[in-house]
Amino acid sequence: MPSRKQKGIAGAATAALTVFAAAAIGRASFERRIDEERAALLAASRAPEPRVVTEDDPRALPDPVQRWLRWAQVAGKPIPAAVRLTQEGRFRQGEGRAWMPFTAEEHFTTDPPGFVWKTTMRMAPGLSIVGRDAYVAGRGSIDMRLLGLIPVARVSGPALDQGALLRYLNETMWFPAAALSPHITWEPVDAQSARATMRYGGVTGEATFIFDGTGRPVDMVAERQDLALGQLETWSTPLQEYGEFGGVRLPVTGQGIWRYDTGDFAYIELRITDLEFDPPMR
Repeated sequence: MPSRKQKGIAGAATAALTVFAAAAIGRASFERRIDEERAALLAASRAPEPRVVTEDDPRALPDPVQRWLRWAQVAGKPIPAAVRLTQEGRFRQGEGRAWMPFTAEEHFTTDPPGFVWKTTMRMAPGLSIVGRDAYVAGRGSIDMRLLGLIPVARVSGPALDQGALLRYLNETMWFPAAALSPHITWEPVDAQSARATMRYGGVTGEATFIFDGTGRPVDMVAERQDLALGQLETWSTPLQEYGEFGGVRLPVTGQGIWRYDTGDFAYIELRITDLEFDPPMR
């Protein structure tokens, strides 16, 4: 017959297994919901017949944007209806906070414009944040959960709508044919930069894209809602390295930086590890 101590150990083990199983089920349910949101985004994409970019298409755009699209080699390729990419990098929640390694998978659509970014951030061994950042139907939303269960960030509203629109506009650098979108207009700033204005879903955002002499994008600067401070702040995304996917040239490493009056705060560093244009539905 088991002793009282043995029964106690068995009971504790059973309780631990029950908690572990409940956590695993909860995380699986949350991740399944994110996957359903992604599937809905892709299903809403309208691309009955892909339009191929011609040599003439960029000629109405400012010279720096024309150089970008020539460098990116988009002529002769279709404007993608959807894009899938994977990332790795590190993220931190505030100045003085520890960096968290992360991996992410992101899906975009170009008509209508939108994205779902699904990520896992490792806080410590066995402890992670699972969640997603989304821009769907012109609305932004964030849902991050410790172990995929306990909410640590759940945000939506007009401020995030503006921030998500600007994030989408920024990330067209990974599918540059979207610079030709009817939702985006361009005006020259100088020989190395141009201002993009995106209007969608009743929200407008502006950003200045900066290029080097060859046409490579090197930075983008915008006044974006900083949710932590509750006000507009200067947001910058400097780029360092470049690669090629599907015959299209694009940046593969970069940062996200808030340029405060008190100094710069880099909150994310990332690398693109894979990218597909118009991937098969999974």
